[in-house]
Amino acid sequence: MTGIGPDAIRGMATALDQFDTSDGPASLVEALRLIVPFRSAVSVVFRPDIRPVYVFDTFQEAAARAAMERFIASTYVLNPVYNAVRAGLAPGVYRMRDLTPDDYFDSDLHRHLEVRRTAEEELGYITPGWPEGMEEVVLAIGLPQGCVGEIALSRLRAEGGFGDGCVAALRDVFPLVGAIFARIWAALDKAPEPRITLGDFGRDVLTAREREVALMILKGHSGESIALNLGVSLATVKTHRQRLYTKLGISSQGELFACFMAARG
Repeated sequence: MTGIGPDAIRGMATALDQFDTSDGPASLVEALRLIVPFRSAVSVVFRPDIRPVYVFDTFQEAAARAAMERFIASTYVLNPVYNAVRAGLAPGVYRMRDLTPDDYFDSDLHRHLEVRRTAEEELGYITPGWPEGMEEVVLAIGLPQGCVGEIALSRLRAEGGFGDGCVAALRDVFPLVGAIFARIWAALDKAPEPRITLGDFGRDVLTAREREVALMILKGHSGESIALNLGVSLATVKTHRQRLYTKLGISSQGELFACFMAARG
């Protein structure tokens, strides 16, 4: 069953309430789950001529998480949404197959990327480790400075994929989803910059990378988001976080924020 019922409305309200926290992206995706059924979800922000910014995913398997890292690092250049964004994609809800060009592999670009060509996938290829046999529907959200936020929902084709009713329901709620996502993006990447700056905070005791991790924690990034955006493993992020907490004599994110505010005077 699809549609915007009371539970979905409450879910959107929760996502709006949590837009400036690390739970914001997950809350928005879970609200969408109350509107249409899906197996997995991925969210990134595409930027002009530069690799995308990771926002959120629902992957649990190690292979899928590794595939997400490959996508952010390199294979995004083949992604239909990325290329449609570069061509001026308008905000809206799209089936992924409708964005896939006919001449997808005319160039040799794919030969230098870790992908596997296969007619079994709607893209014509798959990044190793990515869930197979999926149909995707994409919410493309316009953001400042030419950026486009993507929330991609996937469902097994064997389970029926996304019918017209699902797409219509997503289009009905799209303006609200877009408004919430824009706030999430501002909180993650834009608005905090002039307000939160490490300056000399921790300079005497923290390494440059530990200070970088601290800034992203203060901005509300999850451990997974920090790992993907810095190009390091989640284990490395956890190590940096533990070390910077130890050096600052703290044990929680709340104490980090209090420590930062105290340092600012």
